[in-house]
This record gives sequence, structure tokens and C-alpha cells, in this order.
Amino acid sequence: MEIFSSLLCGEFSIPIYELRGVPYEIGREYGLRDADNICRVLSHYVDVSGWFGSSLVDVGKLEIAAEEFWGLDGLSEISGMSAGAGVPVECLIYHNLQKYAVGACTHFAGEFGVAGCFYHGANIDVPAFLILRDSLTFHIQRRLVNDAIPYIIPGMAGILFGICGFNACGLMASSSMLVDVPQPKRVTGMFHGRIICGLLGSCGSIEEAVRYLSEIKGWGGWSVMVSSPKERRVIYAEYHEDKVIIDTKNNRFICSNHSQLFPTDGIIIPDHSRLRYERLKELLLGDGNSAKPELALFDKFNPIKKNESKFRTMNTVFRTDHVVSILADNAGKYYFALSKDAEQKIWKII
Repeated sequence: MEIFSSLLCGEFSIPIYELRGVPYEIGREYGLRDADNICRVLSHYVDVSGWFGSSLVDVGKLEIAAEEFWGLDGLSEISGMSAGAGVPVECLIYHNLQKYAVGACTHFAGEFGVAGCFYHGANIDVPAFLILRDSLTFHIQRRLVNDAIPYIIPGMAGILFGICGFNACGLMASSSMLVDVPQPKRVTGMFHGRIICGLLGSCGSIEEAVRYLSEIKGWGGWSVMVSSPKERRVIYAEYHEDKVIIDTKNNRFICSNHSQLFPTDGIIIPDHSRLRYERLKELLLGDGNSAKPELALFDKFNPIKKNESKFRTMNTVFRTDHVVSILADNAGKYYFALSKDAEQKIWKII
């Protein structure tokens, strides 16, 4: 199945970068093509220097085992990006740590509604977007890394890899940070974008994805869903550093930012994650639902005020940093949607 054959755009266009070769070549080509946007977003950090709140993290306090964390391929690609865009590699590393130190997403996969259609959908939310706003731009990457399965991901200016996407074998992967699992200051294991893109680039089946996930060691805690929509199959995994739990028995999952597989005795689920989870269940499993997952992806409903909010808020009343959604179904359709001016525009890959 070729999922890269065409891209149908809405009211405005989005850059599509086809990147080929070894990691350094891919990073350099991307850096050259997106240099203006990379420079703009890195310059924005100067304006907010020293500001650390709910959206920026004091990443200077992190202790990083660089080679283990970034990997040789990751270090090579970010060096290429630095050379292509003409920016210091240290600034790119800071920017990437801001992206991966804090994250919030929702995702779901399985059969929903009376028709029993299979969907896999995900929202991507970037807390730093609340500060960076228009300087943080988005694009799509078609990545053809030497000796790897071709795959496609939503990209952000200056960001290495991604946390969701599709590959040419028909697999979709999505993920969400587990905020009830603490992020240690000692940064060891692989960073999450490297895990997801490694999976998309090396796994051609659900069975291969299970084997891949069972051996990972990451930083902090994340949940991962991997599906084969045409086969109507999905697995769900959670990892906390070197501990991994994989559910291969159930075939429908709904997830926000709290753990469902790790023991949670005594842990209080944050309200924002609980509200997103409850709203997703209502939209996807509620009475009379006709399996329209786009309602779950683009929901504006405020569950506390019981009305529609101005912004699409990722099924929560506390955030307006939703930036990307992706969706796949068992009919072989793959969609991207990106936020612009508080609205969603849909791109379909067929």
C-alpha cells in the first residue's frame, strides 16, 4: 500500500518535505528547506529567556546521557539540521528538550459506533505553543531513510523526529505523555520521538511492533498505540524508563495523559487528563454515537461550563495548545489536520 501518492489540501497550503538519505543528509536537507522557520522559532526563545512556567521548562537543569538519549542517528540528524539552517546545534537541542520535556495528547483506536468501523486517531498538543505561538510552524515530512521503511510524520520547525505517523506498510503509531509518571532529571534511555520514528521505520507488522516496544528504554513515561487499520488490529503499550507493559489482548483503547496499565495506587489523576478521557469516552462510546471520530479530534465542548469554547481544546477546558490531529480508518484513508487561527484544516492522504 502506497500512502504517499497524493495530498489534498484545504484553504491554505502546508509545506511537504521529502527527505532522503542517511540521517545527516536528512537533517541538512530539512534544515536548508525550513531555515527561515527554524531561525524564527529559536529567536523567539530570546524574548522569553528566563521564563519558566507551565509551558516552558528549565531544561538547563537536566543531566543528559547524550549518546544514549539522542542516539548516533539522532545526533547526526540534528547536526545536519544545524548545518543546513545555519544555527547552533545547542539551540536546537534546547528547543527539542522543551518539546519533549512536557507533552499532552489524546489518542484512541478500535471499532466504534453501530457500524463497527475501525479508527485510529490522535491529537498532538504542544505546551510550548502557548508561548511560541506563530513562530512555531508546522509541516509534513516524508522520510525515506536509507534501509528503513518509508514513513510520514507531522513535523514542527526545528524538531527532531515526531510522536505519531504512518508508514508505507500501513501501520499507524500514536502516543501520549503520562503525566502521572514523573520525568527524572537524569535523562537516560531514548527520547520519545526517536522511539516512535524507529518503530515506523523498522516495523512492518503488529507482531514486529510488539517485539520492538518490548525492548525499549525511554525517558520518563509515555503511552503508545500501534494499529493496522485495514486489519482492524491495535496494541497498546506504556513505558516508564526501562519498564514496559503491552496489552495485545484488547482491541479498543482510549487514552489521555494518565496510565492505564501501570499500578496507580495512591496516584491522583490530574483533572485535565481525567476530563479529556471522560469526554473521549462520551464521544466515542456514548449512546447513539455514529462513529464520527472527527468529533473527538475537533471537539470544542467545555465539560464544566457545558457550552462550546472559542478554541478547539483537545477535550479539555484548560488548554488551547492543540496543534495537530491525525486519523486513519479501515477503508485505507489517512488524514492530517493542523490548527491555524484556532480552526482545523484537513489534509487527506490517499
